[in-house]
Amino acid sequence: MTIEADEFRGGELGGDELKEQAIAWLCHWFVTRRKFKGDAAQLPDINYFDAGLLTSLEVIEFVSEIEDRFGVQFSEQDFQDSRFVTVAGLSELIADRSAQATERR
Repeated sequence: MTIEADEFRGGELGGDELKEQAIAWLCHWFVTRRKFKGDAAQLPDINYFDAGLLTSLEVIEFVSEIEDRFGVQFSEQDFQDSRFVTVAGLSELIADRSAQATERR
């Protein structure tokens, strides 16, 4: 499954649906950049920093694209959150930040 820009509905999604879309999009991000060549079903639980899937410059690109795609803003605390290092955990952070952004509107 790929998530195209016009398919994402941001605040219209519930937490679980948003997590699923985020996981699909994040996995797609790694696979299309040829960062991960294994079974994509394993990718959500792999620590992408420990596996060397991102360079320091790619981290900036990765975070920027996530924030743009999902309409979220990560804090310095988020970068220290243990969930930030896996696709599954990052999808939870995206859902949390999206819910917070929706509450502020």
